[in-house]
Amino acid sequence: MAHGPPAGPRTRLGELVRSFPAAGLVLSRYGFSGELQEEDTTLEEFARQRGVPAGRLLGELGRVAEVSLGEPPPESFLALAGVHEWVDELFLPHQEALLEQNIPLAAELLERVYEGQRRHIGVEEEILLPVYARAGRIPGGDPELYTNEHRKMLQILEHFRQALPRLEEKAPGERRRDLIDLFDRGYWYKRLHEHHDNRERNILYPTLDRVTGEEERRELIARCAP
Repeated sequence: MAHGPPAGPRTRLGELVRSFPAAGLVLSRYGFSGELQEEDTTLEEFARQRGVPAGRLLGELGRVAEVSLGEPPPESFLALAGVHEWVDELFLPHQEALLEQNIPLAAELLERVYEGQRRHIGVEEEILLPVYARAGRIPGGDPELYTNEHRKMLQILEHFRQALPRLEEKAPGERRRDLIDLFDRGYWYKRLHEHHDNRERNILYPTLDRVTGEEERRELIARCAP
């Protein structure tokens, strides 16, 4: 059964993104940032401001809605999203250790985050994205978006890995600015990870469910399981 986006030309962007999170992935292609001042802008106004035909924008939202709003099969690739939750739960105690200036513990937890993230990325790029390509172009879901986000997340984590040994060499009173920098970068890492999780839950995994049969799906999920 086809699904249409819960939107029309007069739908406000804030209302649209709250009821249909994948819409933000489509709108971000045209400069939507999710800032508070954009919430009351209608879809029609947004399209006009960006020089995009409203019908085209609605068509792209409809294409993504067909993917993301369908009922997942009993065995779904959505099961793999649990890795994102695991990473989030591990990154928090890493930051708590940083706050307490327990650098060895922060480094140990960061290494687990890095290795978990790296393995998950490898699975997606080597196993899942080639299968995902069968679906053709999906607005807000180009394969390059996933690989670019992967690269940026690993770059931030690699910066942490290099910074922590240098931080440990300093006296506690000399670490403040370095810690501020790490927390600032941690904020952007978490925002990027949240955005990436949204893209995968609403586009990547539902699309993989659609382009695979039950037997292939089961085999791929087993290969990807942590």
